Amino acid sequence: MFTLNKSVMQISNTNYRNRTTSYPRFCGHSGFEKLPFKYGISNRIITETRLFRDYTSIKYCIDYLNKVFKGVKKNIVVGACSTGEDVFTLKMLLGKKPAKITAFDLGTETIKKAKSGIIELDVPADEKSKKYIESLNMDAYNDKFLSGKENLNNVEMHLKKLFEENFEQIFPQKELIHKLKEKLEKIFFTSFAEFDKKFFRMKTMDNSCEFKSGNITDIENFMPLKKNQHLFTFKNAIYHLLTDNNYCGRESIEPKKAREILNKIFTNVNKSLCKNGLFVMGEFENYQHESMHLVTKSLLKNGFLPIRMPEREYLNVWKKVREVN
Repeated sequence: MFTLNKSVMQISNTNYRNRTTSYPRFCGHSGFEKLPFKYGISNRIITETRLFRDYTSIKYCIDYLNKVFKGVKKNIVVGACSTGEDVFTLKMLLGKKPAKITAFDLGTETIKKAKSGIIELDVPADEKSKKYIESLNMDAYNDKFLSGKENLNNVEMHLKKLFEENFEQIFPQKELIHKLKEKLEKIFFTSFAEFDKKFFRMKTMDNSCEFKSGNITDIENFMPLKKNQHLFTFKNAIYHLLTDNNYCGRESIEPKKAREILNKIFTNVNKSLCKNGLFVMGEFENYQHESMHLVTKSLLKNGFLPIRMPEREYLNVWKKVREVN
């Protein structure tokens, strides 16, 4: 997602769309991990993530769970969890309400980092880096929301308070090496944008959050599908399942193969959710790829109906309304 102030520009294969939204401007972190050969030709994943991502949808889901499943311990699955920010977001928004969050991702190193409870916020370190980020319209890569103090709206101030209550800043032993490496890269690469990395650790990591290495296409092999989950999120990772990597970018896979992948995924998501449980597939998912109409058809076929949220033209929250075989 590329943002500029409160305006959001979503880029797809076919068009550019402008949206005006009311949720906060987010900070974030982006990295990569090489995958084992068993995952095929697409041998690396992008671990771009941020706390309170797509806050409007997640806040709606939390309010829904508290109302529809009142007094019940919440069971939640977070797929494509990256380094854990989505899990920590849910944990913070749930507060003291009892919950079990099970998360998975393809990368073993990514999962290892998530288990540590440590996150990083990348902050432009100088004026050159700041201008570089602004030129790319990538407001997601600065920390003026969580570590800033000025010009915060009410929602941002509330979430910043949650963050400060749950995270403490730490200073890793290898911080000096990171800074030295960045200084050298800045000397030898004129386009290098220097960042100050701020590291934070969740104050309390307990067994309410479980992280696993796994692939959603074979989720039944590492996670029991017991119809006892109340929420299942998969963010924007569906987009990657409908394309094949190559050296020039991403190309769509043919529709028949896409339908097979989607039907298998959503059948298993259905089997994991209790009736009236929610599935969240990501921010602006319907506009991300030309094959997203296949996603909608598959969700409808596999027992889901979309929830139309106020001020949302796209459908990314779906409710399970019936069982499937």
